[in-house]
Amino acid sequence: MVIFGDRFRLTKLYLLAAASMEQSHAIPMVNTDSDATVTSTKTLPLLETANSETVTESFKIPTFKIVSRVRIEKAPLPFEEIPGPMILKLWEKYWRYVPLLGTQLFCSLLISRLTQGRLSWNRNVTPIKYLFDEYGCIVRINGPLVNDIIMIHRPEHIAEVFNRESESPIRSGIDILQHYRLNHHKYRSAGAFSLQDLEWLEVKKKVDQPLHETISDHIEKLDSVCNELITRIRDIRNRQDEVPANFHRDLTSWGMESFYMTMFNKHFGFLDSTSKLAPEATRIINALITAHTYMSRCETGFQVWRFFETPFVKKLYAACDILDEVIGKYIRQTQNKLETSSLSKQEKSINEERNLPLLEKMMLQRIHPNDISILLMDMIILGVQAVVNSEAFLLYFLAKNPRIQRRLYNEITSVLPNTECVPTKESLENMPYLKACIKESLRLRPAFPYLTRLLSSTISLHGYTIPKGTFVIMASQITSQREEHFEDPEKYQPERWLNQDEYIHNDYQEYSCLPFGYGVRSCLGRNMAETEMMLLTAKLVREFAIEYDYAEIQSRFLMVNVPNRPLRFRFVDRN
Repeated sequence: MVIFGDRFRLTKLYLLAAASMEQSHAIPMVNTDSDATVTSTKTLPLLETANSETVTESFKIPTFKIVSRVRIEKAPLPFEEIPGPMILKLWEKYWRYVPLLGTQLFCSLLISRLTQGRLSWNRNVTPIKYLFDEYGCIVRINGPLVNDIIMIHRPEHIAEVFNRESESPIRSGIDILQHYRLNHHKYRSAGAFSLQDLEWLEVKKKVDQPLHETISDHIEKLDSVCNELITRIRDIRNRQDEVPANFHRDLTSWGMESFYMTMFNKHFGFLDSTSKLAPEATRIINALITAHTYMSRCETGFQVWRFFETPFVKKLYAACDILDEVIGKYIRQTQNKLETSSLSKQEKSINEERNLPLLEKMMLQRIHPNDISILLMDMIILGVQAVVNSEAFLLYFLAKNPRIQRRLYNEITSVLPNTECVPTKESLENMPYLKACIKESLRLRPAFPYLTRLLSSTISLHGYTIPKGTFVIMASQITSQREEHFEDPEKYQPERWLNQDEYIHNDYQEYSCLPFGYGVRSCLGRNMAETEMMLLTAKLVREFAIEYDYAEIQSRFLMVNVPNRPLRFRFVDRN
């Protein structure tokens, strides 16, 4: 579709207005012959004289050429005319020789040069938004990949990318994790997050349904993990009911305990400091935090690690080795269990198979152990961190909006009237306001603020021709805060999701908020993340009035959005 500029529209309106004025002064009956003579009969006014006289006169009328209104289609603009920062065009000749930047593109040095130090990742306005404000709604970057990079944020442009993608779309991977697996561990693949094409579809087919079933079957066990966090909160808060500044670590422990319960059907004790496994739990949590921190530093900075192991890479690899060791131990245990079991997958009853941990279900699906190990590590480093930080932002928004928190409390108590009630799949379905609170929090602070695709075919965006093979970055967080789609977009208003029939007003509304991605490459763990967040939020709001009295919490980008301030919440007992 050709999108006309403002200047063209104004010109068109001016021409139409001028034509309308000419037609209003033209004589209605016009003969198209140029030399035609028209006879006009004029009748004198009745009040002027009683004897009416008819005056006949002849005169020539100039010819009027009737021109039909034709819509002029503009030819697609060439790819090279897409605006973008000129400094990158100067750097392009160096990038073709040394692959310094990763596919995520967002290194601190590059952003500092582009914005001249006026923005940083710790502020609310992202550097990508600066580029849109500077160059328009579509920005071209001369990048280190095979072709240039295009950045977009308008829903109609994102819709075009997704609607034209192939059955096996390709997105960017995480270079440092691929390097760790292929070069450090010598695995046969780089992992599910980095898989593409048919390999991804095969893994998705085998994992999607077992993952969905496992979460539904383990709601009661996940609820018990939420109770452990509640006990932990009561133990660590001070006399003012405020938790310590490192409360984010306790949320991470909750996320890891929930992961263990789902994947291995085991209670490890991450939230129990008196457990005999407390030292091992601390070791795993430290490894997770370290891996996430240094993965971000290696991925978003200059990739010198491609040539030799830097100190950051060594710390990342050491942390990943710890997580890989833990995962490998459970995989071997599951393999031994299945080898000694007398029942095959076909012989197991449906009820027996539904109660199995997810790891055992994946083994029964004949997924290679190395692929399972890689998938579980991705789920720990990226998935657990995404859920934990999304829950942190949700608690912050509820703490800053007591009216919304009160309405949510009323809904929860209407479904779960006392603290002894155990949530079920059905009871969670009966909490639409809780779902709206989560969705609104994810609109403002999605775990992953960017979506990526490698175009499988040539498309047209904003009048520009974008060739096949172009890498596209979709700034979905900026998209979800556009004024034309969300009234008061910076405000936390869960009510906007309750009356969606009234709220949806255009064809691109579904593309304006994509916290879990879209299509075939959407998040595998969406159901797990939403269920865990619903369970914990319902339990915490049911038990406590949550408050926050410090400076505003914004986000900073460490591969996922994380809070930029300590989570010093007050958890005040309701009863």
